[in-house]
Amino acid sequence: MSVFLKVLKTVCLVFMIISCIVTVTLALFTTYNVVMRYVFGKPSSGVAEWSQMLLILSMTCLGYTFLDGRAIRVDVLVERFPRKINMAFELVAGIISFIFFIIVGYRLFIRIEMAMKFKEAYFVIKFPKWPMYAALGVSFFTAALGTVSFVITRISAIRTPKDKDILLDNPELAILALNENKNDSYTPNDSKELPAEKIMTAGGDTD
Repeated sequence: MSVFLKVLKTVCLVFMIISCIVTVTLALFTTYNVVMRYVFGKPSSGVAEWSQMLLILSMTCLGYTFLDGRAIRVDVLVERFPRKINMAFELVAGIISFIFFIIVGYRLFIRIEMAMKFKEAYFVIKFPKWPMYAALGVSFFTAALGTVSFVITRISAIRTPKDKDILLDNPELAILALNENKNDSYTPNDSKELPAEKIMTAGGDTD
């Protein structure tokens, strides 16, 4: 499991870096097009299609947001609920997200087949569309795996006390906690901690 998570983190990190580079490039392209259109009166005909392509690639960071616990949360409605109810809401959201990513990823791969069959390409820049669909499809399946990690941490959080909320952003520690719970259930007043050597092995420095 540890090897799988390391590989998944590496893949998600690569997609996140690609997304960051693409977002900066997209901003530069958009700025260039605005300046050329409204200052010089000579808009570039290819910038719009490049922007569409880059916008698709910018969505490849989805897996990293779930795996690293960086998804934006709107907690206005649930912040007054007990902690376990909040974790249950997040667990349900994670399961729904997993189903969504799997369905969309599958549909994207069907779209890739059609784009390759009919040789679809952008009209001006003549770049084929299927590589963009492929990158997005792979990132959605990676995001689905990231949501599995997200779900594991929420299940662990529901079954462990609040003082172990470090588990929320560390699936490896969450798995360890679930394994500990099989033999010794946690209670809110339980002072038992995860073994230090396991924490160091799974999560490194927890400071």
